[in-house]
Amino acid sequence: MLTDDGPMNTHRGPVAGAGKGRLDRRYSNRTAMSLPAVLITSLADEHPAIIQNVSTLGFKLRSEYRVTVGRFLSLNIPGLTAYSGWVAWSYLDQFGLDVANAIPEPVIEHIIAIALQASEGVHHEVKRRNLDI
Repeated sequence: MLTDDGPMNTHRGPVAGAGKGRLDRRYSNRTAMSLPAVLITSLADEHPAIIQNVSTLGFKLRSEYRVTVGRFLSLNIPGLTAYSGWVAWSYLDQFGLDVANAIPEPVIEHIIAIALQASEGVHHEVKRRNLDI
């Protein structure tokens, strides 16, 4: 089973060589967490995953299911709609999923609340902050 007991936090950091323009998909607020979800492939196969962070542009995920860059997947978060998108990058058991439609901030806040509830109240407060790394 995949688990990640690290604290939730938010950071924003550019990819090396990336511009800092508003449209730069790698430069956005991201809230770290550990939330179980389900990956759904184009053949409707389901695979467990852990959401490690979320932003309006997508998710960082961890899964034993191996993906390739450019692959189309859906992510089912229990209690919410499924989010679909393309694998932007992949390294070992982690990858980024760029969503087809931006995730609204209120939905991100709801995902954070679900993650906090799933962690059984271990983290009483989540502060969204920006850290340049």
